[in-house]
Amino acid sequence: MYNALLVEPADDVIVVLEALPAGGQAVYRDGDATGNVTALNDIPIYHKIAIHPIKKGSHIIKYGETIGIAIQDIQTGEHVHVQNLDSEREYLP
Repeated sequence: MYNALLVEPADDVIVVLEALPAGGQAVYRDGDATGNVTALNDIPIYHKIAIHPIKKGSHIIKYGETIGIAIQDIQTGEHVHVQNLDSEREYLP
């Protein structure tokens, strides 16, 4: 059963459909395959989790669109939110 959503194949993040504790598994459909990632932090319902490492300064893609820039390196499974994501307008390298 899936508990997370990957909207576009190019997305860097998935959205969890239920709260996940640190160590919990986010399971999502990736085309015809099933993907999964272990949450490194507690993830609130409907929040984002990185599905691969994201380097500081990189654009973060969700729904096939840039939603901001990583303000620090983000690990696979890490909660992606205001602590490590900023808008492009606000980002100062």
